[in-house]
Amino acid sequence: MKRQLALVFGLLLAASLQAGVYYEAKTVGEGGKGVDQQNATVKAWVSGDLAKVEFVASKNPVLEPGAYFLTRDAGNTVYLVNPKDKTYAKYDTDAMMGMAGGMMKMMNLEVSEVKVEKLEQHPGAPVAGVPTVYTKYRTTYRQTMSFMMMKQDNRVEEIKEVWSAPSLVEKALGVWLKPAPKKTGIESYDRLVAAEMAKIPGFPLKVHTVTTTTDKNGKTQTTTVTMEVTTLQTMPIPESTFALPAGYKEISLLPTGEGEEGENPFFGGKRRKQ
Repeated sequence: MKRQLALVFGLLLAASLQAGVYYEAKTVGEGGKGVDQQNATVKAWVSGDLAKVEFVASKNPVLEPGAYFLTRDAGNTVYLVNPKDKTYAKYDTDAMMGMAGGMMKMMNLEVSEVKVEKLEQHPGAPVAGVPTVYTKYRTTYRQTMSFMMMKQDNRVEEIKEVWSAPSLVEKALGVWLKPAPKKTGIESYDRLVAAEMAKIPGFPLKVHTVTTTTDKNGKTQTTTVTMEVTTLQTMPIPESTFALPAGYKEISLLPTGEGEEGENPFFGGKRRKQ
């Protein structure tokens, strides 16, 4: 009887576990004002379309330590969960970039003369023990802005090196591990860069980006951002890892219209009550 109970317990335990991937990654930005907001250390659990990405350390005021991303559909819908305040919010990058795009139009920000070149692609060094393909790109463009008394006319060159792992197939790895940069809101630029980055095989385990901006007077500024996976291993992951915690309250990261103001724990500022 004891042996039968043990067998049943073992089967139930196995049913609650899923094959998956655990990894840790670190991002470091240097060289320019505000670039350190990209600094972050995360640990993540991924199984198929499911992912949880927890922020161990972060300079971004929205992505504070202890908070985490959660998705059950390979990143189509991502929630930002804050255990400290027992809240969660839909993390809608398209909506955020829509607001940013509106600000860009107000500032007459334009990107033109965009050119993306693939410089190299060949077998790369292993990252976190995983074989990779090394790809190197150069992207150049002109960026102009005119707002009130401010005018800018900059030339930008971005050199991006990517060590990607074609052997990794868990779709939800793309929640954090993605070669394409965040959208700028400039449709022509975003479309061209995304199309080229989509040609990189697999998921990036290391991305090194050097961006040099030269103004109309010849003055340059260079920033460097490096993201690297430091640990990666396959392991069984409990399905409960990917569930929204019971009793948490849903809030909005963006203005929601009429309503009383309250504290938004993700920003340390004001939010609208739903």
